[in-house]
Amino acid sequence: MQIAVDSKPLSSEIRAKMDRYRTSLLASGMREPSKLKSSVWHWLFYKPVTELTAFIVNLKGTDDSIEAVYGYASTAFTKMAGDENALIELGVSDNEITIREKIVICSEADEAAARNQIAQMYERYLQTSKDELLLKAKAKRKAFIQKIADKLKPMGFRKKANTWARSLEGDYCLIFNAQKSAFSDEYYFNVYIEKNGSDIYGECCDTRLFPGNMCPMDWQTLSKDEFELFLNRTVVPALEKIIHTPLHELGKLPSIWADCTCNRKKCEQCWVEKNLWEAKGIQ
Repeated sequence: MQIAVDSKPLSSEIRAKMDRYRTSLLASGMREPSKLKSSVWHWLFYKPVTELTAFIVNLKGTDDSIEAVYGYASTAFTKMAGDENALIELGVSDNEITIREKIVICSEADEAAARNQIAQMYERYLQTSKDELLLKAKAKRKAFIQKIADKLKPMGFRKKANTWARSLEGDYCLIFNAQKSAFSDEYYFNVYIEKNGSDIYGECCDTRLFPGNMCPMDWQTLSKDEFELFLNRTVVPALEKIIHTPLHELGKLPSIWADCTCNRKKCEQCWVEKNLWEAKGIQ
């Protein structure tokens, strides 16, 4: 039984729905972690399926909806010394679900859709072994990265690992990087300008792009349409602005150089020319 910590107030309607969903999940054979101290607004459920996989449904209440993150997780960690009881005591967090999806429930129609989608996910990977599950997750990640590559290639970017580079004027290039978080299965998207032959980059133009408030972004729970929208409406316009604006003009934009980390002492190596700063009277 999870120990509820009322760290975030929820409406009585959302609380009632959370309780109803909990009852339904437990009746279907799902279990709750025995020792996890979770809040009343984030509940974790699991169901062992094979020796090294489990089906996961995690619920999070918000002001006006409930988010369900669900899918299959490898439980190979339970074979490691000291972690044998990790699943039954702590469950599996959202970002540790190997193959996962998310649905937001706001209405009765959403409830019906959620039941169907969760049931379909359960059946889809029911007999999938841990190794097969990891291979499917790898293929899914490859397709996600390829989606970025397909969008950037027509813009002149060349790919190396999870980094894309495009030449600008002179000895400069524009970099777009998909950086996996060191703490979760999420990504940061970094944009910066680099001078060829220098290890100085991004001192003036170093930013992160992300959809909504997802920074880092959970690449699996964002739908294909949402990710396509993010690429088309955020990533492409931001990169095109840099590509089609002369560097000396970019350097005049406060939004570009406001975060300079070297106090303009490395302008000879950076992409902003030192005389531009002097011309603007910035000391």
